[in-house]
Amino acid sequence: TLKIDPDSVFFPDRLRSVLPHHMPDTPKGVYLNNCKFGLHGPLEVFSRNAVLNWVAGIDACLAHFNQLCSGSCNWGEDLFIDQCMQKVLGARRDSDWTLLSEEHCIPDARHQQDWLLCNDGRAAFHPFKTEDSYRACLSAAGAPLPPPTPPPPAIQPPTTPVPPPAI
Repeated sequence: TLKIDPDSVFFPDRLRSVLPHHMPDTPKGVYLNNCKFGLHGPLEVFSRNAVLNWVAGIDACLAHFNQLCSGSCNWGEDLFIDQCMQKVLGARRDSDWTLLSEEHCIPDARHQQDWLLCNDGRAAFHPFKTEDSYRACLSAAGAPLPPPTPPPPAIQPPTTPVPPPAI
């Protein structure tokens, strides 16, 4: 199962090529960690068993972390699911740095613009907030460009009905 943010440029064929390296599934599931700083939300990949484990165990995770943090831990969903799957539910966490290139997961100073260049063969690049920047990323990655989004039709003001002639 895959969750991808809408402002991510995603290449399914690139993800398909790395999935065999993370097989087989385990009884508690496998999920892919995409950043050296921990799982980042623009691209999340879970095996079938990981999803079943998550559904069955989310209440245990909520209880565990509410007790640990004396209430909400105020984490984003990516940190919460990473900690839940790894520390509470016992899913296998495989790290794969070929999945995501993004602004908030830069391995070192010389790679600061890699996410923006879109040319290092990763499965997803993030974030691209405008259609122009999204299309530029697709182009840099060598992907065919879809036609541009047409502008929305102009809204026509309602016409005033003509009153019937007086008799």
